[in-house]
Amino acid sequence: MATKEQVEEHRRKRKRLILYEKEKGGVGSTGTLATFAHPLMVRDAHIIFIEASLSQRDIEHAYGGRHRVEPIDLGDESDQEKLITIIDDAPDGAYILVNVPGGRFEDLDRVHEFLRFAIEDEEDPLDIDVDIVWTMGLDQASRATLDAMLAGDPPGRVLLNLPAWHGPPEKFVLVDDELLAAVAKTGGDVFCCPALPEHIYDKFRTDSIGLDQIDASLSRGTSARFRMWQRDVEEALGELF
Repeated sequence: MATKEQVEEHRRKRKRLILYEKEKGGVGSTGTLATFAHPLMVRDAHIIFIEASLSQRDIEHAYGGRHRVEPIDLGDESDQEKLITIIDDAPDGAYILVNVPGGRFEDLDRVHEFLRFAIEDEEDPLDIDVDIVWTMGLDQASRATLDAMLAGDPPGRVLLNLPAWHGPPEKFVLVDDELLAAVAKTGGDVFCCPALPEHIYDKFRTDSIGLDQIDASLSRGTSARFRMWQRDVEEALGELF
């Protein structure tokens, strides 16, 4: 029987695919991806970005000059195959972070199905853990689309994000016990992504400055605010990695 240390070592060596999904744009899914990526960069984790939001490419613009960013059209079967190949070629312990556009549920459903097959393939199973980070909106469409995704047998655990920039968790009135039970059934959990102060986030979104470089452009006071945000991120997300 494996020891706790051996189990932990195996977990560290496994690759992890994280799909950042939502019902529509504007809820903060891209900001959530950048938030997740930041502590991983601080820890020198191997990160591969998949830019599937091809009409905006915020992740590619902010990180493409220094980190590997692969453009992928999730609706294209050859690109879906490319995604599997990227995962297979990634080194042990790598994080593959996928920036998923909103409004592409049918494409995502096919991607989920293909991933499930690759992971469960009896002849050559894909060795990877999969997380789906669903950034919740406040409207009924976000809940309905999430319900449909959960009903479709997602290929990994679902992490339900109630982002702090929309307000406290109580504001997400469509999140009820039934939804939480469905999330828990996947092995997932609920978390609240801390809000990056707006004047700092603008440097990422408008000026295309990655969070791994943003501190150099900040004043002393704003730099302290950024480090406080980093502390909050570690407290909120540390157990998810």
